[in-house]
Amino acid sequence: MNQTLNGKLAIGAIVGTVLLSLAGCGGSSSSTPAPLTTTLSATPATFVAFGNTPNTVAIAGGVGPFKVTSNNSAVLPVTASVTGASFTFTPNNVTADTPVTLTVTDSASATSAVAVTVTPATIPSGLIKIVPAAGSVCSPANNAAISVATFCSGETGTASVTLKDSTGAVLANRAVRFEALTIGATFAATANAALFSRVVTVNTDAQGVANVFIRADAEASSEAAFIRATDTVSNHRVDTWMTVLKIASGAAALNVVPTTGGMVGYFSSECPFVRREFNVYGGTAPYVVTLPAGSTLVLANESAAAPAGSGVTVAMAGGLFTAENADSTACLATSSIITVTDALGVASTATYTVTPGSVARTTTTELVVSPVSLSLTADPLSAYCTSSTARYTVSGGTAPYIASTSIPQLSAALSGGTSIAARFVSDSKWKLLKGQTARILVLDAAGKVAVASITCI
Repeated sequence: MNQTLNGKLAIGAIVGTVLLSLAGCGGSSSSTPAPLTTTLSATPATFVAFGNTPNTVAIAGGVGPFKVTSNNSAVLPVTASVTGASFTFTPNNVTADTPVTLTVTDSASATSAVAVTVTPATIPSGLIKIVPAAGSVCSPANNAAISVATFCSGETGTASVTLKDSTGAVLANRAVRFEALTIGATFAATANAALFSRVVTVNTDAQGVANVFIRADAEASSEAAFIRATDTVSNHRVDTWMTVLKIASGAAALNVVPTTGGMVGYFSSECPFVRREFNVYGGTAPYVVTLPAGSTLVLANESAAAPAGSGVTVAMAGGLFTAENADSTACLATSSIITVTDALGVASTATYTVTPGSVARTTTTELVVSPVSLSLTADPLSAYCTSSTARYTVSGGTAPYIASTSIPQLSAALSGGTSIAARFVSDSKWKLLKGQTARILVLDAAGKVAVASITCI
């Protein structure tokens, strides 16, 4: 096993430490439909919320509609009426850890408390500043919609954050931890360090700036790298993405991420509609994306969708295309090779897999969201799921329905009264890491709540 493969396997241990790091990102897949509970439960029941940062609380059980109150509205204001079965709140910034209790009340007067510790947001800009190597030939290829900076493989630049308290005073001599949560980047405290690693901790200077040197992996494929900086005192963190382009024979090597994408359904012989995003890195634009003969997948670029089985063009480096499978109640496991060819004739491929579930569907008049669980396949090396859309169906219970989600980065749009499109928010810099789960929550007119999940596996 070579050093590069060791590094790629080791990153799994780092990613494993952050699988539940997004507030409200709980839940799990189930082999049976989620029961409609009668006990009101707001989750997470205990968590840390940073000032000026949105957080989401999900509601299960009880009888809707719901309302929420705060025992300290000066620090943590909330809107009394809850729409659906989740709500988002943004606390004001504080000078010290401040406990606040949110109380969720259902229409039967049952209550569920959420204990929130509001913590100072010590990285007020919310940004990691990344500066590539001077004169890098890869910098002009950066696509701001995908990442904050682009490096050639093996290049060294800098990454920094500035820490301040709620009054604007700089926080000097504070330890800040920089981490690469996916492959593609390493850090060191000095530019000429003998060893660059996935995690490094440095102190802020007199101006409150924590600065590290960041190096793009010399042997990385052209891909994105997920970067995190954390104030180790407050645990306030910020995330960003950078792009690494592998240089081969003086040019950036063409690569498609994910190399393997697709979906895993829940019910036997059923495949729900899923649209997956693929990013194109390196090579020479424009790119032609094609499918094998007989494929029924639908490709789309950022302008329009092509007829089923037809190809599309991606105009620029760092651009994207999507592939989607149609909703089917009689599908089989399939695998389609997507070919991306650049302007010089260089080709790279990705695989789109469709896998039906294994649970027999049963008839019920209870409120149900189908499928109960849906999984997206992560890139096997990069360990994240690119932006995607999945379709769920609501049945039973009492219409009309209201759909919501357990995390602010996921939206749930209800159309036609029973169809829910769950999609990543428009900020394409956010992605689910491998192992993370989010929930789709539906409230019906009788006050019942049903839950489904979407997981990156």
